[in-house]
Amino acid sequence: MSTILIVDDEISALEALRMIFKEDYQVFTAETGQQALDLLDNEFIDLVILDITMPDINGLEVLRIIKEKAPDVAVVMVTATKNIKTVVEAVKLGASDYVVKPFDVEEIKVIVQKTLKETRLSRELAYLRQEISKNYKFDQLVGTSTIMRNVFQTVLRVAPFKSTILVTGESGTGKELVARSIHQHSTRAKNPFIAVHCPNLPETILESELFGHHKGSFTNAVEMKPGKFELAHTGTLFLDEISEMSPRVQAKILRVLEEQEFERVGGTRPIKVDVRLIAATNKDLKMAISQGEFREDLYYRINVVPVSLPSLKEREEDVPLLAEYFFQKFKQELNSKVKGISPEALDLLTVYEWPGNVRELKNVIERALCLHGEDDFMLPSHLPTEISGSYEQEVAAAALSLGSTSFQEAVADFEKSLIMAALAKSQGSQVKAAEILGTTRRVLKYRMDKLDIKQEVFTPVESPHHQRDKREIFDLK
Repeated sequence: MSTILIVDDEISALEALRMIFKEDYQVFTAETGQQALDLLDNEFIDLVILDITMPDINGLEVLRIIKEKAPDVAVVMVTATKNIKTVVEAVKLGASDYVVKPFDVEEIKVIVQKTLKETRLSRELAYLRQEISKNYKFDQLVGTSTIMRNVFQTVLRVAPFKSTILVTGESGTGKELVARSIHQHSTRAKNPFIAVHCPNLPETILESELFGHHKGSFTNAVEMKPGKFELAHTGTLFLDEISEMSPRVQAKILRVLEEQEFERVGGTRPIKVDVRLIAATNKDLKMAISQGEFREDLYYRINVVPVSLPSLKEREEDVPLLAEYFFQKFKQELNSKVKGISPEALDLLTVYEWPGNVRELKNVIERALCLHGEDDFMLPSHLPTEISGSYEQEVAAAALSLGSTSFQEAVADFEKSLIMAALAKSQGSQVKAAEILGTTRRVLKYRMDKLDIKQEVFTPVESPHHQRDKREIFDLK
Protein backbone atom coordinates (compact mmCIF):
# COMPACT_ATOMS: atom_id res chain seq x y z
CA MET A 1 0.00 0.00 0.00
CA SER A 2 1.43 3.39 -1.02
CA THR A 3 2.03 6.02 1.66
CA ILE A 4 0.97 9.67 1.41
CA LEU A 5 2.01 12.57 3.62
CA ILE A 6 -0.40 15.52 3.67
CA VAL A 7 1.08 18.83 4.88
CA ASP A 8 -1.27 21.78 5.53
CA ASP A 9 -1.68 24.22 8.40
CA GLU A 10 -5.46 24.45 7.79
CA ILE A 11 -7.00 21.66 9.87
CA SER A 12 -10.15 21.52 7.71
CA ALA A 13 -8.13 21.08 4.49
CA LEU A 14 -5.90 18.53 6.18
CA GLU A 15 -8.86 16.47 7.35
CA ALA A 16 -10.63 16.72 3.99
CA LEU A 17 -7.61 15.37 2.15
CA ARG A 18 -7.11 12.62 4.73
CA MET A 19 -10.72 11.46 4.25
CA ILE A 20 -10.30 11.42 0.45
CA PHE A 21 -7.27 9.13 0.50
CA LYS A 22 -7.54 7.04 3.69
CA GLU A 23 -9.36 4.13 2.03
CA ASP A 24 -6.79 3.57 -0.71
CA TYR A 25 -3.51 4.68 0.88
CA GLN A 26 -1.71 4.81 4.19
CA VAL A 27 -1.99 8.48 5.17
CA PHE A 28 0.22 10.60 7.44
CA THR A 29 -0.49 14.25 8.26
CA ALA A 30 1.60 17.22 9.37
CA GLU A 31 0.52 20.78 10.25
CA THR A 32 3.96 22.36 9.82
CA GLY A 33 6.91 22.02 7.48
CA GLN A 34 9.17 20.82 10.29
CA GLN A 35 6.70 18.08 11.29
CA ALA A 36 6.68 16.95 7.67
CA LEU A 37 10.47 16.77 7.50
CA ASP A 38 10.60 14.86 10.78
CA LEU A 39 8.10 12.33 9.44
CA LEU A 40 10.14 11.89 6.28
CA ASP A 41 13.13 10.99 8.47
CA ASN A 42 11.20 8.15 10.08
CA GLU A 43 8.69 6.90 7.51
CA PHE A 44 8.94 5.58 3.97
CA ILE A 45 6.78 8.08 2.06
CA ASP A 46 5.82 7.67 -1.59
CA LEU A 47 4.12 11.03 -2.15
CA VAL A 48 3.74 14.35 -0.32
CA ILE A 49 0.78 16.70 -0.80
CA LEU A 50 2.32 19.99 0.29
CA ASP A 51 0.66 23.37 0.85
CA ILE A 52 2.78 26.28 -0.33
CA THR A 53 1.75 28.64 2.48
CA MET A 54 3.08 27.29 5.78
CA PRO A 55 3.50 29.03 9.18
CA ASP A 56 7.09 28.01 9.94
CA ILE A 57 8.88 27.00 6.75
CA ASN A 58 7.69 28.11 3.33
CA GLY A 59 6.31 25.25 1.24
CA LEU A 60 8.84 25.83 -1.52
CA GLU A 61 11.69 25.57 1.00
CA VAL A 62 10.18 22.34 2.37
CA LEU A 63 10.02 21.05 -1.22
CA ARG A 64 13.70 21.91 -1.77
CA ILE A 65 14.73 20.06 1.41
CA ILE A 66 12.61 17.01 0.51
CA LYS A 67 14.25 16.77 -2.91
CA GLU A 68 17.71 17.02 -1.36
CA LYS A 69 17.04 14.34 1.26
CA ALA A 70 14.78 11.97 -0.71
CA PRO A 71 14.77 12.83 -4.44
CA ASP A 72 12.58 9.84 -5.32
CA VAL A 73 9.68 11.07 -3.15
CA ALA A 74 7.00 12.69 -5.34
CA VAL A 75 5.55 16.06 -4.27
CA VAL A 76 2.26 17.59 -5.35
CA MET A 77 1.96 21.26 -4.39
CA VAL A 78 -1.27 22.87 -3.18
CA THR A 79 -1.74 26.59 -3.80
CA ALA A 80 -4.55 29.00 -2.95
CA THR A 81 -4.05 30.97 -6.17
CA LYS A 82 -2.73 29.89 -9.53
CA ASN A 83 0.36 32.09 -9.44
CA ILE A 84 2.33 31.11 -12.55
CA LYS A 85 5.64 32.31 -11.09
CA THR A 86 5.16 30.16 -7.97
CA VAL A 87 4.10 27.14 -10.00
CA VAL A 88 7.15 27.45 -12.29
CA GLU A 89 9.44 27.74 -9.25
CA ALA A 90 7.87 24.62 -7.71
CA VAL A 91 8.37 22.62 -10.92
CA LYS A 92 12.01 23.75 -11.11
CA LEU A 93 12.53 22.51 -7.56
CA GLY A 94 11.14 19.08 -8.49
CA ALA A 95 7.37 19.18 -7.86
CA SER A 96 5.52 16.56 -9.89
CA ASP A 97 2.23 18.49 -10.17
CA TYR A 98 0.03 21.04 -8.41
CA VAL A 99 -3.62 21.63 -7.47
CA VAL A 100 -5.44 24.89 -6.70
CA LYS A 101 -7.71 25.41 -3.69
CA PRO A 102 -10.57 24.77 -3.53
CA PHE A 103 -9.65 21.54 -5.28
CA ASP A 104 -11.90 19.15 -7.16
CA VAL A 105 -11.94 15.74 -5.43
CA GLU A 106 -11.81 13.69 -8.63
CA GLU A 107 -9.08 15.87 -10.08
CA ILE A 108 -6.77 15.47 -7.09
CA LYS A 109 -7.45 11.72 -7.01
CA VAL A 110 -6.39 11.42 -10.63
CA ILE A 111 -3.27 13.54 -10.05
CA VAL A 112 -2.21 11.47 -7.03
CA GLN A 113 -2.87 8.17 -8.81
CA LYS A 114 -0.90 9.28 -11.89
CA THR A 115 1.99 10.65 -9.83
CA LEU A 116 2.27 7.50 -7.71
CA LYS A 117 2.36 5.36 -10.85
CA GLU A 118 5.14 7.50 -12.30
CA THR A 119 7.04 7.30 -9.01
CA ARG A 120 6.77 3.52 -8.90
CA LEU A 121 7.98 3.20 -12.49
CA SER A 122 10.86 5.58 -11.81
CA ARG A 123 11.96 3.58 -8.75
CA GLU A 124 11.70 0.30 -10.66
CA LEU A 125 13.77 1.70 -13.53
CA ALA A 126 16.47 2.84 -11.12
CA TYR A 127 16.48 -0.59 -9.47
CA LEU A 128 16.65 -2.39 -12.83
CA ARG A 129 19.61 -0.27 -13.91
CA GLN A 130 21.35 -1.21 -10.67
CA GLU A 131 20.56 -4.90 -11.19
CA ILE A 132 21.76 -4.90 -14.81
CA SER A 133 25.15 -3.63 -13.66
CA LYS A 134 25.62 -6.74 -11.50
CA ASN A 135 27.32 -9.90 -12.74
CA TYR A 136 24.79 -12.70 -12.37
CA LYS A 137 25.65 -16.38 -12.62
CA PHE A 138 24.20 -16.88 -16.10
CA ASP A 139 21.58 -15.23 -18.22
CA GLN A 140 18.93 -17.86 -18.83
CA LEU A 141 17.96 -21.43 -18.03
CA VAL A 142 19.64 -23.81 -20.48
CA GLY A 143 18.97 -27.53 -20.82
CA THR A 144 17.07 -30.20 -22.74
CA SER A 145 17.47 -33.09 -20.29
CA THR A 146 14.35 -34.67 -18.85
CA ILE A 147 15.18 -33.45 -15.36
CA MET A 148 15.53 -29.84 -16.54
CA ARG A 149 12.36 -30.01 -18.63
CA ASN A 150 10.59 -30.99 -15.41
CA VAL A 151 12.06 -27.89 -13.72
CA PHE A 152 10.84 -25.69 -16.60
CA GLN A 153 7.35 -27.16 -16.33
CA THR A 154 7.28 -26.55 -12.58
CA VAL A 155 8.37 -22.92 -13.07
CA LEU A 156 5.58 -22.28 -15.59
CA ARG A 157 3.02 -24.11 -13.45
CA VAL A 158 3.68 -22.24 -10.19
CA ALA A 159 4.62 -18.81 -11.55
CA PRO A 160 1.09 -17.33 -11.81
CA PHE A 161 0.30 -17.94 -8.14
CA LYS A 162 1.44 -16.25 -4.94
CA SER A 163 2.46 -19.51 -3.26
CA THR A 164 5.76 -19.46 -1.37
CA ILE A 165 8.49 -21.52 -3.06
CA LEU A 166 11.59 -23.28 -1.72
CA VAL A 167 14.35 -23.85 -4.30
CA THR A 168 16.94 -26.44 -3.26
CA GLY A 169 20.16 -27.52 -4.95
CA GLU A 170 23.93 -27.51 -4.68
CA SER A 171 25.90 -24.29 -4.90
CA GLY A 172 26.24 -23.13 -8.49
CA THR A 173 23.15 -24.89 -9.88
CA GLY A 174 21.27 -21.63 -10.56
CA LYS A 175 18.78 -21.23 -7.72
CA GLU A 176 18.53 -17.44 -8.11
CA LEU A 177 18.03 -17.88 -11.84
CA VAL A 178 15.03 -20.13 -11.19
CA ALA A 179 13.62 -17.54 -8.76
CA ARG A 180 14.00 -14.82 -11.39
CA SER A 181 12.34 -17.02 -14.01
CA ILE A 182 9.37 -17.63 -11.72
CA HIS A 183 9.06 -13.88 -11.14
CA GLN A 184 9.34 -13.09 -14.87
CA HIS A 185 6.54 -15.54 -15.71
CA SER A 186 4.26 -14.29 -12.93
CA THR A 187 1.67 -11.52 -12.80
CA ARG A 188 4.22 -9.57 -10.73
CA ALA A 189 6.79 -9.47 -13.54
CA LYS A 190 6.54 -5.68 -13.95
CA ASN A 191 7.02 -5.13 -10.21
CA PRO A 192 10.30 -5.36 -8.24
CA PHE A 193 12.37 -8.50 -7.85
CA ILE A 194 14.57 -8.03 -4.76
CA ALA A 195 17.33 -10.54 -3.89
CA VAL A 196 18.96 -10.84 -0.46
CA HIS A 197 21.97 -13.13 0.05
CA CYS A 198 21.67 -14.10 3.70
CA PRO A 199 25.09 -15.75 4.37
CA ASN A 200 26.97 -12.52 3.64
CA LEU A 201 25.30 -10.50 6.41
CA PRO A 202 25.55 -10.54 10.25
CA GLU A 203 22.25 -10.86 12.12
CA THR A 204 21.76 -7.16 12.95
CA ILE A 205 22.60 -6.01 9.43
CA LEU A 206 20.40 -8.70 7.86
CA GLU A 207 17.49 -7.66 10.08
CA SER A 208 17.93 -4.04 9.05
CA GLU A 209 18.27 -5.02 5.38
CA LEU A 210 15.05 -7.04 5.44
CA PHE A 211 12.81 -4.87 7.62
CA GLY A 212 14.41 -1.42 7.49
CA HIS A 213 15.10 0.79 10.49
CA HIS A 214 14.16 4.11 12.04
CA LYS A 215 16.57 6.96 12.52
CA GLY A 216 18.46 6.52 15.79
CA SER A 217 17.38 2.90 16.31
CA PHE A 218 21.06 1.89 16.55
CA THR A 219 24.48 3.55 16.43
CA ASN A 220 24.83 3.98 12.67
CA ALA A 221 21.15 4.58 11.93
CA VAL A 222 21.59 8.21 10.87
CA GLU A 223 18.42 8.20 8.75
CA MET A 224 15.27 6.18 8.19
CA LYS A 225 15.83 3.30 5.76
CA PRO A 226 13.14 1.12 4.17
CA GLY A 227 13.82 -2.62 4.15
CA LYS A 228 13.76 -5.13 1.32
CA PHE A 229 10.23 -6.23 2.19
CA GLU A 230 9.01 -2.67 1.60
CA LEU A 231 11.00 -2.35 -1.61
CA ALA A 232 9.57 -5.67 -2.86
CA HIS A 233 5.96 -4.56 -2.20
CA THR A 234 3.69 -5.99 -4.97
CA GLY A 235 6.70 -7.92 -6.28
CA THR A 236 8.94 -10.85 -5.30
CA LEU A 237 11.53 -11.19 -2.53
CA PHE A 238 14.22 -13.85 -2.99
CA LEU A 239 16.06 -15.02 0.14
CA ASP A 240 19.17 -16.96 -0.85
CA GLU A 241 20.51 -19.49 1.67
CA ILE A 242 17.69 -18.90 4.15
CA SER A 243 19.19 -21.60 6.39
CA GLU A 244 21.88 -19.08 7.45
CA MET A 245 19.37 -16.85 9.29
CA SER A 246 19.38 -16.60 13.07
CA PRO A 247 16.32 -17.90 14.97
CA ARG A 248 15.24 -14.31 15.77
CA VAL A 249 15.22 -13.27 12.11
CA GLN A 250 13.49 -16.55 11.20
CA ALA A 251 10.70 -15.66 13.64
CA LYS A 252 10.21 -12.24 12.00
CA ILE A 253 10.12 -13.83 8.54
CA LEU A 254 7.43 -16.24 9.77
CA ARG A 255 5.33 -13.32 11.01
CA VAL A 256 5.50 -11.59 7.63
CA LEU A 257 4.41 -14.77 5.86
CA GLU A 258 1.52 -15.37 8.24
CA GLU A 259 0.26 -11.80 8.74
CA GLN A 260 1.69 -9.91 5.75
CA GLU A 261 3.05 -7.22 8.06
CA PHE A 262 6.19 -6.38 10.04
CA GLU A 263 7.81 -3.59 12.04
CA ARG A 264 11.00 -1.75 11.21
CA VAL A 265 13.94 -2.01 13.61
CA GLY A 266 13.21 0.56 16.31
CA GLY A 267 9.59 0.92 15.15
CA THR A 268 6.27 0.15 16.81
CA ARG A 269 3.83 0.56 13.93
CA PRO A 270 3.06 -2.52 11.76
CA ILE A 271 3.64 -2.06 8.04
CA LYS A 272 1.46 -4.01 5.61
CA VAL A 273 3.08 -5.53 2.53
CA ASP A 274 2.10 -7.69 -0.43
CA VAL A 275 5.18 -9.76 -1.23
CA ARG A 276 5.73 -13.16 -2.79
CA LEU A 277 8.58 -15.00 -1.07
CA ILE A 278 10.96 -17.41 -2.81
CA ALA A 279 13.61 -18.97 -0.57
CA ALA A 280 16.63 -21.06 -1.50
CA THR A 281 19.12 -23.28 0.27
CA ASN A 282 21.87 -25.80 -0.48
CA LYS A 283 21.44 -27.44 2.93
CA ASP A 284 19.16 -30.18 4.22
CA LEU A 285 16.61 -28.13 6.19
CA LYS A 286 15.06 -31.21 7.82
CA MET A 287 18.44 -32.05 9.31
CA ALA A 288 18.84 -28.41 10.37
CA ILE A 289 15.45 -28.68 12.12
CA SER A 290 16.51 -31.84 13.98
CA GLN A 291 19.66 -30.03 15.12
CA GLY A 292 17.67 -27.02 16.35
CA GLU A 293 19.14 -24.69 13.74
CA PHE A 294 15.98 -24.01 11.74
CA ARG A 295 12.36 -23.46 12.77
CA GLU A 296 10.06 -26.29 11.77
CA ASP A 297 7.03 -23.97 11.40
CA LEU A 298 8.99 -21.70 9.05
CA TYR A 299 10.11 -24.71 7.00
CA TYR A 300 6.54 -25.80 6.33
CA ARG A 301 5.56 -22.19 5.59
CA ILE A 302 8.25 -21.70 2.91
CA ASN A 303 8.10 -25.22 1.48
CA VAL A 304 4.61 -24.85 -0.03
CA VAL A 305 5.99 -25.54 -3.52
CA PRO A 306 9.42 -27.28 -3.58
CA VAL A 307 11.65 -26.93 -6.65
CA SER A 308 14.73 -29.18 -6.65
CA LEU A 309 17.61 -28.33 -8.98
CA PRO A 310 19.88 -31.15 -10.18
CA SER A 311 23.64 -30.97 -10.06
CA LEU A 312 25.36 -30.73 -13.42
CA LYS A 313 26.68 -34.29 -13.20
CA GLU A 314 23.04 -35.45 -12.94
CA ARG A 315 22.29 -33.91 -16.34
CA GLU A 316 25.50 -34.51 -18.29
CA GLU A 317 23.57 -34.44 -21.60
CA ASP A 318 23.12 -30.69 -21.03
CA VAL A 319 26.88 -30.03 -20.77
CA PRO A 320 27.51 -29.63 -24.54
CA LEU A 321 24.53 -27.27 -24.82
CA LEU A 322 25.67 -25.20 -21.83
CA ALA A 323 29.27 -25.18 -23.04
CA GLU A 324 28.18 -23.89 -26.45
CA TYR A 325 25.90 -21.29 -24.82
CA PHE A 326 28.72 -19.91 -22.66
CA PHE A 327 31.17 -20.16 -25.58
CA GLN A 328 28.97 -17.94 -27.76
CA LYS A 329 28.28 -15.56 -24.87
CA PHE A 330 31.94 -14.97 -23.97
CA LYS A 331 33.15 -15.07 -27.57
CA GLN A 332 30.99 -12.03 -28.22
CA GLU A 333 31.82 -10.28 -24.94
CA LEU A 334 35.58 -10.84 -25.32
CA ASN A 335 35.62 -10.30 -29.08
CA SER A 336 37.39 -13.66 -29.45
CA LYS A 337 38.46 -15.19 -32.78
CA VAL A 338 38.01 -18.79 -31.61
CA LYS A 339 35.79 -20.65 -34.09
CA GLY A 340 34.46 -23.30 -31.73
CA ILE A 341 35.12 -26.01 -29.13
CA SER A 342 37.09 -28.96 -30.48
CA PRO A 343 35.40 -32.40 -30.25
CA GLU A 344 38.16 -33.60 -27.91
CA ALA A 345 37.70 -30.66 -25.54
CA LEU A 346 33.91 -31.10 -25.64
CA ASP A 347 34.31 -34.78 -24.75
CA LEU A 348 36.44 -33.87 -21.75
CA LEU A 349 33.92 -31.25 -20.64
CA THR A 350 31.09 -33.77 -20.95
CA VAL A 351 32.63 -36.51 -18.82
CA TYR A 352 34.04 -34.23 -16.10
CA GLU A 353 32.18 -34.44 -12.76
CA TRP A 354 31.69 -30.63 -12.29
CA PRO A 355 31.75 -30.29 -8.48
CA GLY A 356 31.14 -26.54 -8.94
CA ASN A 357 28.17 -27.20 -11.24
CA VAL A 358 27.10 -24.69 -13.92
CA ARG A 359 29.04 -21.86 -12.30
CA GLU A 360 32.27 -23.86 -12.68
CA LEU A 361 31.54 -24.68 -16.33
CA LYS A 362 30.86 -21.02 -17.04
CA ASN A 363 34.17 -20.02 -15.45
CA VAL A 364 36.13 -22.68 -17.37
CA ILE A 365 34.79 -21.48 -20.74
CA GLU A 366 35.38 -17.82 -19.89
CA ARG A 367 38.94 -18.55 -18.69
CA ALA A 368 39.78 -20.52 -21.85
CA LEU A 369 38.60 -17.71 -24.12
CA CYS A 370 40.43 -15.10 -22.05
CA LEU A 371 43.75 -16.94 -22.20
CA HIS A 372 43.50 -18.48 -25.69
CA GLY A 373 41.22 -16.08 -27.55
CA GLU A 374 43.51 -15.92 -30.59
CA ASP A 375 43.52 -19.68 -31.33
CA ASP A 376 41.31 -21.31 -33.97
CA PHE A 377 39.63 -23.77 -31.60
CA MET A 378 39.29 -24.44 -27.89
CA LEU A 379 41.52 -27.47 -27.27
CA PRO A 380 41.99 -29.90 -24.35
CA SER A 381 45.23 -28.06 -23.50
CA HIS A 382 43.18 -24.89 -22.90
CA LEU A 383 41.23 -26.57 -20.08
CA PRO A 384 42.30 -26.76 -16.43
CA THR A 385 44.48 -29.75 -15.56
CA GLU A 386 41.78 -31.26 -13.36
CA ILE A 387 39.70 -31.64 -16.54
CA SER A 388 42.33 -32.38 -19.20
CA GLY A 389 44.75 -34.39 -17.02
CA SER A 390 47.52 -36.09 -19.03
CA TYR A 391 45.25 -36.39 -22.06
CA GLU A 392 47.59 -34.98 -24.71
CA GLN A 393 50.64 -36.94 -23.56
CA GLU A 394 48.71 -40.21 -23.70
CA VAL A 395 47.33 -39.46 -27.15
CA ALA A 396 50.74 -38.50 -28.53
CA ALA A 397 52.25 -41.78 -27.32
CA ALA A 398 49.34 -43.74 -28.76
CA ALA A 399 49.62 -42.01 -32.14
CA LEU A 400 53.27 -43.02 -32.44
CA SER A 401 52.69 -46.62 -31.40
CA LEU A 402 49.54 -47.17 -33.46
CA GLY A 403 50.68 -45.35 -36.58
CA SER A 404 47.35 -43.49 -36.88
CA THR A 405 46.92 -41.23 -39.86
CA SER A 406 45.35 -38.36 -37.90
CA PHE A 407 45.11 -36.96 -34.41
CA GLN A 408 41.40 -37.83 -34.21
CA GLU A 409 42.02 -41.41 -35.31
CA ALA A 410 44.76 -41.73 -32.72
CA VAL A 411 42.37 -40.62 -30.01
CA ALA A 412 39.71 -43.13 -31.08
CA ASP A 413 42.13 -46.05 -31.54
CA PHE A 414 43.91 -45.40 -28.27
CA GLU A 415 40.74 -45.14 -26.19
CA LYS A 416 39.01 -48.03 -27.93
CA SER A 417 41.91 -50.43 -27.38
CA LEU A 418 42.13 -49.55 -23.69
CA ILE A 419 38.39 -49.92 -23.08
CA MET A 420 38.10 -53.20 -24.98
CA ALA A 421 41.06 -54.60 -23.07
CA ALA A 422 39.57 -53.60 -19.74
CA LEU A 423 36.16 -55.06 -20.65
CA ALA A 424 37.74 -58.32 -21.77
CA LYS A 425 39.78 -58.59 -18.60
CA SER A 426 36.69 -57.94 -16.46
CA GLN A 427 34.60 -60.39 -18.57
CA GLY A 428 32.22 -57.63 -19.62
CA SER A 429 31.69 -56.06 -16.18
CA GLN A 430 31.56 -52.29 -16.71
CA VAL A 431 32.03 -51.63 -12.99
CA LYS A 432 35.25 -53.68 -12.86
CA ALA A 433 36.45 -52.30 -16.19
CA ALA A 434 35.97 -48.76 -14.90
CA GLU A 435 38.05 -49.65 -11.81
CA ILE A 436 40.83 -51.01 -14.02
CA LEU A 437 40.85 -47.79 -16.07
CA GLY A 438 40.69 -45.58 -12.99
CA THR A 439 37.41 -43.96 -13.97
CA THR A 440 33.67 -44.28 -13.21
CA ARG A 441 31.10 -46.54 -14.82
CA ARG A 442 29.23 -43.46 -16.04
CA VAL A 443 32.26 -42.15 -17.93
CA LEU A 444 33.06 -45.62 -19.27
CA LYS A 445 29.51 -46.06 -20.62
CA TYR A 446 29.67 -42.66 -22.27
CA ARG A 447 32.93 -43.55 -24.06
CA MET A 448 31.60 -46.99 -25.10
CA ASP A 449 28.59 -45.35 -26.76
CA LYS A 450 30.82 -42.74 -28.37
CA LEU A 451 33.20 -45.37 -29.81
CA ASP A 452 30.42 -47.86 -30.67
CA ILE A 453 31.76 -50.59 -28.39
CA LYS A 454 29.09 -53.28 -27.89
CA GLN A 455 28.65 -54.81 -24.45
CA GLU A 456 27.63 -58.26 -25.75
CA VAL A 457 31.02 -58.80 -27.44
CA PHE A 458 32.53 -59.36 -24.00
CA THR A 459 30.00 -61.90 -22.68
CA PRO A 460 31.99 -64.74 -21.04
CA VAL A 461 32.07 -68.05 -22.94
CA GLU A 462 32.36 -71.55 -21.57
CA SER A 463 35.62 -72.64 -23.28
CA PRO A 464 38.62 -72.23 -20.96
CA HIS A 465 40.85 -72.30 -24.04
CA HIS A 466 38.89 -69.41 -25.56
CA GLN A 467 39.15 -67.45 -22.33
CA ARG A 468 42.91 -68.05 -22.19
CA ASP A 469 43.30 -66.75 -25.75
CA LYS A 470 41.36 -63.63 -24.85
CA ARG A 471 43.52 -62.95 -21.80
CA GLU A 472 46.62 -63.24 -23.94
CA ILE A 473 45.27 -60.81 -26.55
CA PHE A 474 44.04 -58.18 -24.05
CA ASP A 475 46.63 -58.48 -21.31
CA LEU A 476 46.79 -55.13 -19.50
CA LYS A 477 49.63 -56.12 -17.17
